[in-house]
Amino acid sequence: MIIGKKISSRMKLILLLIIPSTLLVAVVIYVAQHQTVRYLRQTQVEALSGMSRQVAYLIEKQMDDVVLNMLEIEQTASKDKAPDKLLESMNTLIRIRSDLIRGIVYIDQRGSITGYPEHFWGYFSEQEQKLIQEQSKEGSPTIAWSDPFRSSIGRLNVFSPVSIISKNVYDENGVSIGKLAFVVDLTYFLQGSAAFTGNYDTQTLLFDRNNQLIDTLTISRDNPNQPTSYKDKHIQTLPEALKYFSGNSKYYATTKLSDHPNWKIVIVGDVQKLEQQFDPVIHLAILVCTIGIAGLALIYIIVSWWFTRPILVISRGIRTVAKGDLDYTFPIIRKDEFGELALEINRMMRTIKQLIVDLTATEEKKRQADFQVLLSQINPHFLYNTLNTIDILIDFGEKRELHQVMSALTRLLKYGLDRATDLRPLHDELHNIKDYLYILSIRYGNRFTFNVVDPGELTNSMVLKLILQPIVENAVFHGLHPLTDRAGRLMVTAVAEGNDIRIVVEDNGVGMAKNKVLGLQATFELEGMPQENNIGLQNVNRRIQLYYGLNYGLQIDSEEGVGTTVTVRLKIQKEKEEEQHARSDHTDGR
Repeated sequence: MIIGKKISSRMKLILLLIIPSTLLVAVVIYVAQHQTVRYLRQTQVEALSGMSRQVAYLIEKQMDDVVLNMLEIEQTASKDKAPDKLLESMNTLIRIRSDLIRGIVYIDQRGSITGYPEHFWGYFSEQEQKLIQEQSKEGSPTIAWSDPFRSSIGRLNVFSPVSIISKNVYDENGVSIGKLAFVVDLTYFLQGSAAFTGNYDTQTLLFDRNNQLIDTLTISRDNPNQPTSYKDKHIQTLPEALKYFSGNSKYYATTKLSDHPNWKIVIVGDVQKLEQQFDPVIHLAILVCTIGIAGLALIYIIVSWWFTRPILVISRGIRTVAKGDLDYTFPIIRKDEFGELALEINRMMRTIKQLIVDLTATEEKKRQADFQVLLSQINPHFLYNTLNTIDILIDFGEKRELHQVMSALTRLLKYGLDRATDLRPLHDELHNIKDYLYILSIRYGNRFTFNVVDPGELTNSMVLKLILQPIVENAVFHGLHPLTDRAGRLMVTAVAEGNDIRIVVEDNGVGMAKNKVLGLQATFELEGMPQENNIGLQNVNRRIQLYYGLNYGLQIDSEEGVGTTVTVRLKIQKEKEEEQHARSDHTDGR
């Protein structure tokens, strides 16, 4: 029953879209707020980048100061040979730059060491001396910085990272007279970044040329004069640190020192505290978005109810029909386009159902007609050959053999003319083949022997009748009859393969050439009525495929001078109880 007034779906859609249009202004406000916050965040990232460049500049300037101080000590060592004068210059420099330069040593060509403070050089190991020798050898840079290492001479005792800067010392004639080395405390480099602290906490990290962490310093905006140094397992190498910062949504900027020793500076900022100032704006945006989402959800519910609900009903109905329920009727609940669609689908389903019924009946009639035509072609053919055999026996055979052949013929005719059903148990088909082979063996003077193997558990499996007679007839006439050099043998076996029966007819006759086998197999693929030269095998193959499907039929394998094997593949089909009664009643009534 169709209910309701007819209103077009287009009009309903227009009415429901009026509400979303009123939310457009709220969406524009939200986008503007979002872009503003995004701009502020971008600004802070740029600030971090500028801070990292400033820290890098400060460190490079401090490194330049160390180089200038080294050049001053070098002039003293090259002009004044007195150790006391050199030691005094070292002492003065250490007192002035004790925050940065923690030790100075001069090693002359004879291996004598002059250094300040003297107590440190008492612990100066061969490793440090070897390091100075390597950095100051011929061909090395004028001034070389070593990779950082921990030393007790640092400002924080054993926890201080230090680096050795060294160079060769030459006299006025350009002859090397010794090696000069400074021990530089690297913690001082990072503490200069406290001057660039913004409105948030920052962490400064220094990595060496091998991307290994040298030192790290955290500066709080609440107390910038008290920097703290700490380590984290996630930042021991530069790749690990960058991956850790990106994975935890931290803002950072990286700068590489332009001069030797190619160290890197990473500044990490805690901008979350700065973004807290925008919390009221964000909360307002969230509130507006929540209201907007709720409104859109309400619109979606309304649209779903009015428009998608009939579509879902039709979709469920189509799935029901697809499962085979052709009696399903689509409900008509509206007098609009959806109602008209359901009405037309119902009308179409009735037409399709009637077409299927008519097509099924037509196909069944065609299949039965083709099947009976094929069977009617086989019966006269096999009867003609059998009567010809009996005619020969009347003239040349014995009376006993004639009676046996007539008995066999009677059974053959009874089996062939029985129209009760097209299916027979396998043992009946094999008994029919035994009778036929017996007649042929008598006709040809027992020139060949045959063996029909008992099928065992397949005895009661139902098969199409008269499918083996044309095959064994072909084997005898074309394979065993022309044989002259040996006794002929023919064997029929039946075995189960999964859900199929494989019946094999094998002879040791003259066989066939490969091209002839391929041509014979190709005729099985031809549509229409069988070719005259291969009527027997083509009829059998066609009957099998009409009944069981295209996956079943005959397969021929042959080798010239060896023999031929024909394999019949059928589907295992058990005899139904009502078919057994019908067949027994029909047999009793004859």
